[in-house]
Amino acid sequence: MLNTLDRLRERSLDLSKETHPEKPYYAHVEECREFVEKLMRKIYNYPQELVTFAVLLSELHDVGKLLPKWSINQEKRPRHAIEGAEWFLGENIDLHINSQYREILAYAIMTHHSPLYIPDKIGETINEAEKIKLRHFSRYSKCRVLSHNINSLLRRIKKQMRFDFADVMGIVKVADVISAKNLSIDNILAQYRWPENLEDKLRDGILKRAYEKKGSFDRSKFERQIAIASSEEKHLLVAAPTGWGKTALALIRTVFKKPVKVFYILPTITAIKDFYDTFTRLLDEAYIGEYFYFVDVELLGKRDLEEENPLDIYRYFIPKITLTTMDQLLLTVLQIGKYHARRFNLKGSLLVLDEFHLLTPQMIAGLRLFLKSLSEHYNISCLFMSATPSPVYRDLLREALPHLEIMILDDEYRRLRRHKIDIVDMGVEEFIAKREDLLRRNRALVLVNTVSKAQKLYNNLKEDLSGSRNVVLIHGDFAYKDRAKKEDQISSADILVSTQVAEVSLDVSFDLLITELSPIPSLVQRFGRVNRYGGTPVETNIYICKSESNKPYNPVSINLAYEFLPTLVEGLERKGEETYLNENFWQYEQIYRKDVERMEEKISEKMDIMLNFFSFLADEKEILQMLGREETWLAIPKIYLREVLALSERLKGAKKYEERKNIYAQIKKYLVPASRSDIKRAEWSDELKLPVIINYDEDIGIIRD
Repeated sequence: MLNTLDRLRERSLDLSKETHPEKPYYAHVEECREFVEKLMRKIYNYPQELVTFAVLLSELHDVGKLLPKWSINQEKRPRHAIEGAEWFLGENIDLHINSQYREILAYAIMTHHSPLYIPDKIGETINEAEKIKLRHFSRYSKCRVLSHNINSLLRRIKKQMRFDFADVMGIVKVADVISAKNLSIDNILAQYRWPENLEDKLRDGILKRAYEKKGSFDRSKFERQIAIASSEEKHLLVAAPTGWGKTALALIRTVFKKPVKVFYILPTITAIKDFYDTFTRLLDEAYIGEYFYFVDVELLGKRDLEEENPLDIYRYFIPKITLTTMDQLLLTVLQIGKYHARRFNLKGSLLVLDEFHLLTPQMIAGLRLFLKSLSEHYNISCLFMSATPSPVYRDLLREALPHLEIMILDDEYRRLRRHKIDIVDMGVEEFIAKREDLLRRNRALVLVNTVSKAQKLYNNLKEDLSGSRNVVLIHGDFAYKDRAKKEDQISSADILVSTQVAEVSLDVSFDLLITELSPIPSLVQRFGRVNRYGGTPVETNIYICKSESNKPYNPVSINLAYEFLPTLVEGLERKGEETYLNENFWQYEQIYRKDVERMEEKISEKMDIMLNFFSFLADEKEILQMLGREETWLAIPKIYLREVLALSERLKGAKKYEERKNIYAQIKKYLVPASRSDIKRAEWSDELKLPVIINYDEDIGIIRD
């Protein structure tokens, strides 16, 4: 440590210069070095040459701040990363590393505040923002030569070492953030160790949760969960009925594997929030993190001190257990240019993929490519779970992980007869008009396929039931603050009117379901919200009504649902829920296999273009579209325009980063996801540079015709 810093002093650089608020350069780099060495040596056991490289980067990453033209008191400061790299390349500092590592070190200094990509030519970037950032890059001749040669330089290094270099750069970046935010190094490192008495806490939590949900504890089931979770195989795929206890299984697997980190991949934000509440009742919340686009909004008002903002921890995947989406996982493993600061956290981790059958074919393609290419490098274990496992996806995953152990709990399905079903030859609206009595005496879930239908039914039920029943509406087209309010109302709802958002990870049990026809796997998920923990019903508790259109589903899947629905209902009567495992219900997904293979090939073709770190250059919107996400735009409902404009004015005057971050989160809570047709009908705010949705109501969301 002193050797490198002495060499900087020899060049008349003042290491006592303040480079962070109330913190001199030498103190900052010492903190970075301490974290890097402890993490890499004691937790991950990296080879000495990588530790040496990381320590040097810790000592030199901010050297540009020591140059005369940079001062902490300047409003507009030079880009110290590029300035520092240019200076370093011009100095003959003896660092006792080989020449190619020295050039990679310079590149790491140059990019430690940017994606791991610097263009060869001005304008050769992915968007206008990057063009503006790099408009002065032409002044740095040595950095320009280095960026031009970096690909060929990296190609001379073994592939696994290239992955390690990207991870090391990420580790140093996190160390930089920890020191800059004055976070406790010991507290951060605790997230990488196995907490004391965690096994006992998890076991007690599982018992407590069972009593809360069912009023009893099923010891034989618990023993079976232990038997499955303790499998010696690295990767498991488990199919078990809704309400069986897949969450408990994942927790027991965590105890058995003792991973460095756990990543719980969930299909929706609602599911993440619900699981966060569940997990924080079981474990100290310091070990639990959640990360999704609106997490900063979720955290508003949940912290006392700005410097302890959990977002600084969550966004780097630092917590012991991180609850996140498949989008965030795939962005992390595919777009290394921006996400290297958290990809290293996958090392030695357990990935739990809940309801994996809901992934798009494009996501399966990205996941397969990641697992085939990096799962061994990062020593990852996987646990795939579903109540309705797609045979096509199951086979595709087994191809990526040949030793994947598959456990289909046929007997658990066979013994369950929780649902008595009637197929109704009329639409939901007509059926409810004729059988409103059902809604007056049961806790009911009314589930339809489109937002417009849900809104219409909600308005009708509120009027017809005249306040005698608590009717709640939920769907995906609410501003974040309004949707959060709706989610809080679900547990007390007498009648919940919903779209597909209620299908997954909603740990609430209704007495009655009235649903439109949907694809068979979707119907099975809907059935799972009814009589979740009960026995065999005497009366019908599920009514399946005609669907007036195919939207939003593939017509093939709807036609197959019409064809197989009688078989499904008859099978449930005769064989119980084992009939859900009938592979005929998944016939339409055979077309996905070619989609998956084509997309995997498309991603593979782009992977070797940028820096050979297993990454490709694309902005997040492009990647999410490639992963099968529907195209949406964020907009402002007109009823909230005044509040957002006021916040925007405050944002302009905000000086401190924490203040700006807080105001931006407050703005985000008013954002609503809008479709192309919504945007066509919207107004435009020049000040906010956002579309403004005219037809919006906080109780029903974007008003659909």
